[in-house]
Amino acid sequence: MSNPVPKAQLKLLADRDGFVCAWSATTTDRLVPQHRQGGMGGRPDKHRTENLLWLDSILNGEIESDDRLARIAKAYGIKVPIWVKDVSAVPVFYAAERAWFLLEGNTRREITALDAMDRMHAVYGDEYFIWKAYADQTPHAAILALRSVR
Repeated sequence: MSNPVPKAQLKLLADRDGFVCAWSATTTDRLVPQHRQGGMGGRPDKHRTENLLWLDSILNGEIESDDRLARIAKAYGIKVPIWVKDVSAVPVFYAAERAWFLLEGNTRREITALDAMDRMHAVYGDEYFIWKAYADQTPHAAILALRSVR
């Protein structure tokens, strides 16, 4: 049985991120709190704010069922494998800001793309470069990457 995200956590998430899909930068009535790192629904640490993002519910379902999209989601910090010990060490690319962020509790701190790549490599090793290369070969990822150039 799955525990819903407590209302207090949803408010903290809204205060931190507004109501915008982290992946697509859209606002929609289909936004749901995405657990970056899933696991069993009853895990007490699952609902920590640094483990939550707003995601379009359709995208949320797709990254859970489509391995190709799951790899892209991991490359951009939207999805974090269960074996990662510290989800806050994994940065997230927010499409709306076209920037990478570290989620630190109820806040987020912008970091450079180079810092994000270094941090991803520190967590995932060379496997990250495989995910990132795969993600960058998709039209969607290519558009997001182009939008992130500052």
